[in-house]
Amino acid sequence: MGEICAVNTDGFTYNDDLHEYRLRGQLLLHTTGIIDACGLISDFCKKEEYRLRGHIVHRAMALFGMGKLDWSTVDVRIMGYILSGVRFYEEVKFKPVIIETPDYHPDFLYGFTADAVGSSNLGDLLPDFKTGVAAKLSTTLQLASYKEPMKRKYGGKFRTVAVELDSEGGAPNLKFYGNDRADFNNFISCLNVARLKEAM
Repeated sequence: MGEICAVNTDGFTYNDDLHEYRLRGQLLLHTTGIIDACGLISDFCKKEEYRLRGHIVHRAMALFGMGKLDWSTVDVRIMGYILSGVRFYEEVKFKPVIIETPDYHPDFLYGFTADAVGSSNLGDLLPDFKTGVAAKLSTTLQLASYKEPMKRKYGGKFRTVAVELDSEGGAPNLKFYGNDRADFNNFISCLNVARLKEAM
């Protein structure tokens, strides 16, 4: 059975195995699916090999952020990415307060899971870890979809950043995408298109 993680007291649930966000039983569209419905995620990025690699790296980084990563379980094929992620933590002094917590937008009713939110020597950050080059358009929309509801819920003036992890363990490349209000408006346009396609 998939783990169901209830993160609100108002009937919001997330099923990790099915990647399903629900509010009082109603299935919600989610950020990645919305962007994909608009044709803005390349077939290359959707290849199973890269999807699985990204999933595993994200889980490992979440465990590291929580202080629970068992290094003996890290596959050598992704070790470089994890070491690069550790460099991000160390070099910007990142201290997460939220890690991989499924949530939803209370007005626009879509689900999402941000990698983390925390403080750093660059200010408060919402990073998204990437195991490849971050496609500017889709990443901008993705991060904007996280920032607006997280800012409403927790306050603060954090910035969103794509953290391109290095496969050899080198310093990650930081790209500050998704921080303009127009970026969120563009995401909502995608949400409207996704809902129209779903209704057809």
